[in-house]
Amino acid sequence: MNSALSPVIVNRVLVVDDDRDEAAFLKEFLQQHKMQVDIARDAGQAHSAFSMHPPDMVLLDIMLPNNVSGFEVCERMKTTEPNVPVLILSAIELDDAFDLAKRVGADGYVTKPYDPDMLLVKIRETAELVWQRGHADEESVKAEKVRFDCSECGKRLKVSGAHRGHRLNCPQCGNSLVVPRHD
Repeated sequence: MNSALSPVIVNRVLVVDDDRDEAAFLKEFLQQHKMQVDIARDAGQAHSAFSMHPPDMVLLDIMLPNNVSGFEVCERMKTTEPNVPVLILSAIELDDAFDLAKRVGADGYVTKPYDPDMLLVKIRETAELVWQRGHADEESVKAEKVRFDCSECGKRLKVSGAHRGHRLNCPQCGNSLVVPRHD
């Protein structure tokens, strides 16, 4: 990936980690790379920060206090805002953890200890992946064709999926129609 050509910019990062030293290191390191960093030490703080100051990226530890895991936090975040990239940053290096992270919607997984420069690369790659996935979905909706009949003259119409819910005029009779949102 050539980050110079990437349309993705990560300005605000939410770090969810109860280890004060790790959180402080990440905050200082990411700020040196011109990112604004919010720190959350548990699930409650993570959800508040995520809602109040939506991040461009979440770095999320799995082991959190108060009997709420990073997996649960990730699942809730991805349900709320699926286009915010979540990168798991954990010392747990088990296939089961990798699999569960994918199932709850995590977009990437980095094990501790890590090379900070490689973490930066992974942040950008993960953000790019999520951006491309979101825009691929938009493109497929636009490419999809919606077929429906004019209620006035019965003419069969076909338009791009991007027009769902929009008003248009029938080319045959001029009747004003709303393109159906669902087939």
